[in-house]
Amino acid sequence: MDKIQKKVLIVEDDVQISKVYEIQLAKEGFLTVTAHNGDDAIKLLVEEKPDLAIFDLMIPKKDGFELLEEIKNEHPDIKIPIVVISNLGQEDDKARAISLGATAYFVKTDHPIQEIMAKIKGYLKS
Repeated sequence: MDKIQKKVLIVEDDVQISKVYEIQLAKEGFLTVTAHNGDDAIKLLVEEKPDLAIFDLMIPKKDGFELLEEIKNEHPDIKIPIVVISNLGQEDDKARAISLGATAYFVKTDHPIQEIMAKIKGYLKS
């Protein structure tokens, strides 16, 4: 019997960065769906039912904080790990994201992709 692949939603407006995540996740055997703005992210969260989501905070239409807030208030049934990967490195940004439901917070420039992928794999283990 085939093992069901885990699905990851990537929410990132930088196409090159989202491609890097897609490639790295595919190497690890995960399926990916990608949204480049907050409106599409909510739609894909509801329709695709991913096992984990990666959010950038600075995205068009609805930023990552607004997404986290909407999930918390309007979609409480969505209970998946949400990993924030952002250029915002202030402690108050991290604290705000965690308080809104983010599982983990990484500053893009402080963590190599391999470290982030290792964390994501840990969250997706069955």
